[in-house]
Amino acid sequence: MKRREARNYAIACSSEQGLAGILRPLSELGWTVLEDRRWPGSKRANIDFLLVGPAGIVIVDAKHWDEPAIRDGSIYRGDSREDDEIAKLNTLAERIAEAVDHTGLTLAAITTVMVFTSRQLHPVTLNGVTIVGDEHFAKWLASLRPRLEPQQVTIMAAEVEIACPEMPSKAEPTMLKVKTLRQPAAPDAGQDALIDVEALAEELMDAAMKQPIEGWMTFLHPDQNKLVRSQWSGPARVRGPAGTGKTVVGLHRAVHIAERSSNPVLFVSYVRTLPIVLSGLARRMSDRAADNIEFTGIHQLALRVLDAAGRKLRIDAKGADAAFRDAWRLVNAAQALGRIDERPAYWREEIDHVIKGRGLTSFDDYKNLRRVGRKTRLATNDREVVWDLYARYQANLKECGIHDFNDLLIQAHDVVNEFPDLFRYSAVIVDEVQDLNLVGLKFLATLADGVPHSLLLVGDGQQSVYPGGFNLSEAGISVAGRASVLRVNYRNTHEIVQAATRHVAGAPFDDLDGELVPGARDAEVARRGNRPIVIDARHRAELDTALVWQLRQTIASGASHWGDLAVLLLHRRDVDRYRAVLTRAGIPHVELTEYDGVTTDRVKIGTIKRSKGLEFKYVLMPNLRRADPPAWAGETADSYAERCERIRRELYVGMTRARDGLWLGYLD
Repeated sequence: MKRREARNYAIACSSEQGLAGILRPLSELGWTVLEDRRWPGSKRANIDFLLVGPAGIVIVDAKHWDEPAIRDGSIYRGDSREDDEIAKLNTLAERIAEAVDHTGLTLAAITTVMVFTSRQLHPVTLNGVTIVGDEHFAKWLASLRPRLEPQQVTIMAAEVEIACPEMPSKAEPTMLKVKTLRQPAAPDAGQDALIDVEALAEELMDAAMKQPIEGWMTFLHPDQNKLVRSQWSGPARVRGPAGTGKTVVGLHRAVHIAERSSNPVLFVSYVRTLPIVLSGLARRMSDRAADNIEFTGIHQLALRVLDAAGRKLRIDAKGADAAFRDAWRLVNAAQALGRIDERPAYWREEIDHVIKGRGLTSFDDYKNLRRVGRKTRLATNDREVVWDLYARYQANLKECGIHDFNDLLIQAHDVVNEFPDLFRYSAVIVDEVQDLNLVGLKFLATLADGVPHSLLLVGDGQQSVYPGGFNLSEAGISVAGRASVLRVNYRNTHEIVQAATRHVAGAPFDDLDGELVPGARDAEVARRGNRPIVIDARHRAELDTALVWQLRQTIASGASHWGDLAVLLLHRRDVDRYRAVLTRAGIPHVELTEYDGVTTDRVKIGTIKRSKGLEFKYVLMPNLRRADPPAWAGETADSYAERCERIRRELYVGMTRARDGLWLGYLD
């Protein structure tokens, strides 16, 4: 036994010595190489090499197996299956992530690799660990995406050395020797050590802020980072004001689970274009994880569910509009409901968001319903008319053989109930949950039944920009003991938050739990900056000129690139108009509907609704009005107040997309 152990030790030493020769030049390329370190918190378990450099932290396990092979998703040493070696490296990555958690470094910036000496092995990823031969190692390392600036490398290397101290010296120290980094001085006994930790995290975050807007993929605040790796026994929720990093936490959690699961992670949003952007960002964090995450809008998901079950629906939005108009005429709704609100559009919203959006099937369910998010008061006889309108609308759809988008969600929910084993996910993450309707949430919750990591709901009721609403209890979802509130705004400056909050401070809102929350919330803002630039123009041409000048001036100052800027608008009709303005000015741009999360040196432009979940260094919002919009013909005071409240929340969303600077252009 002793002879075998001695032989294995000699082979290991030879393997590490050979690899040391490859690693030695890395110090000239901005890497710090730490050799023969201890696992965090362990006295005996060793790490062959830890590299800290532009690509983050790389854990290197040197191997010299006689017959390494990968078969059927497992790694073998001859005939012996050695998947435990893979699991051990993943556990080590978790330990190191926990040890440097206070720095905010995300697990996505920690890479594990098993390097086989004297073997011609091209890089292969197995359960999150890269397996490669030593001849291809340098090329593989060079292919890793840059994540850290030199200043960040220095800080992180010192932190890693503290977390993973040197192993006791061996009798024959023949391997690569790396100069030990000096540990930071310990704080004075009378000084709170937490101050040093906060200063360190702040320094790293400040450096990340100087990178492109996607820099948060490497660093999160420690409070956010903990949520990424949390273990919950049931449905959970992450909420908080705009700018507190809810979507970022959801995305990092999706990547974290996807790298460790065989079944895919489902990441869903109501905003159709957001999954496309997040998919591109996830791929920059981890190719393997991105391949194991299904990013989708909820309606695209519902279509896929029905298709998997062999069911077809004829979705016809224009036909549904015609069916409603016919129903409006047949039940003489204008006469019965006109005294409340004579606009057919308001009552179409009532059907779409309150009746069908909640999946109501009987008048008794509707008769005493608390209509969350609706301000108009309806007596029983008014509700009877609305129900008749709904019933006639449904009959018209059936006669035409068509369906609307609520039918799509309802039937997808039925399919999942009927075939629970048809869809298997390792986690279901729902972003912007406040924009869903109740039938959509029930559909997703059913998909999450029996899932190990269950359901994570991410969102904020104050950012709801659609009519109607619901409470989680109505969906049968309890997050008691599993709800986290993010209270620190890391995205916006104090000045941007002040400008945005003015629009919503006076309007309490329901944050999906049945209780009203004051519009002016007590949130901490981590950064200060310049006050928003406000332009008052007398006509559109003057406003257009001011917008173009500001875009060019921002670039000329050297403070930003085109890709850091976004022009956000309230209405879809304005997007086409301002695209033409940018085109005439020769300013490169891309519409948010075409943006895929990949860094691009073009100004983003789109509606505020399309910008939900995203952030930009600078946001410009032209074509605003100082006062609330005028009331529409036939619009009652209650329905007008409801519409104005939604517009103010939308302005709040748009303004809080800005990280460093905000430009507001008003027309008198």
